Amino acid sequence: MKKTLIALAVLAASGASFAQVSITGEYAYGWNTSNSSTGVEKSGLGVDTSFVKFAASEDLGGGLKAAAEMSLDGFARGTATGGDNALTLTGGFGRIKLANDKGADYLSTVIGGIAGLDGKVYGARTVNDSVAYTSPSFGGLTFGLSHTENTSQQGLGVGSASNNDQRSNSLSVSYAAGPLAATAALTSWDNQSTEAAAPNNAKTRVRAKGSYNFGAFTLGAGVVQVQRNKGTTTESILAVTAPLGALTLGFDLGSSKRDDSGTAANDITKSGYGLKAVYALSKRTSLVGAYTNWDEGGTQRANLTELLVSHTF
Repeated sequence: MKKTLIALAVLAASGASFAQVSITGEYAYGWNTSNSSTGVEKSGLGVDTSFVKFAASEDLGGGLKAAAEMSLDGFARGTATGGDNALTLTGGFGRIKLANDKGADYLSTVIGGIAGLDGKVYGARTVNDSVAYTSPSFGGLTFGLSHTENTSQQGLGVGSASNNDQRSNSLSVSYAAGPLAATAALTSWDNQSTEAAAPNNAKTRVRAKGSYNFGAFTLGAGVVQVQRNKGTTTESILAVTAPLGALTLGFDLGSSKRDDSGTAANDITKSGYGLKAVYALSKRTSLVGAYTNWDEGGTQRANLTELLVSHTF
């Protein structure tokens, strides 16, 4: 220990720089039971969340800072898969971020502490490569530009013109000050093809969400509308959370509607709701209970009940 402290002191005295490194993660284990829209029932014990994130940052001088993070996710006996990864450069100009990540569902993260409906009422998240710029804050107001390539995790270079996956460019504006937080974005895709060949390919997307903390509770709402080669998809959410000491209660209500797809069977409306309770045993350990109920187009509604113990580090 003394040798380590002496070495660090020598580095500090000499003006040498070294990275700040951290290891964080989450492990959640528990029980769940589910019923699909076709009547299939499942239940049992198991791992819900297991990931580790390695992060390092370095002061480059002149107000510049570089940071990188890499994650391993889905730990099981003998296996682990890659998680979200990113490299960022920040300074007085704002922030540039290069990332390969799945990211969070836009609507299901309108506020924290809710069950969320991604992969249920809303589509499942996909892994993308992206480069994004975020401006400095101007009194709580920031602007962003991003380019995203849906590369299906195939590696460097496959997002080029030879790849048939769609690429997109986005312009966003966000505001966060005091109890209010809001963001909106406009996205446009390339490789749209034609209506006949690819009726589901996206053309443009408009999305917006916001939240307000009233003290006793936080209210959030959001909407996403995608214009496709044929028809539109509209998704929305309304959510509320209320802290009651160590206990936080959450409720969310969402819907998804497809219009004018050209196929009557595809023009459906989905809806769902979620209830969630989180009891903090400490800053890092919590008991979690959640119930989600949604329509997935079957003869009955699907539902999922989860009881978990979660620990972050």
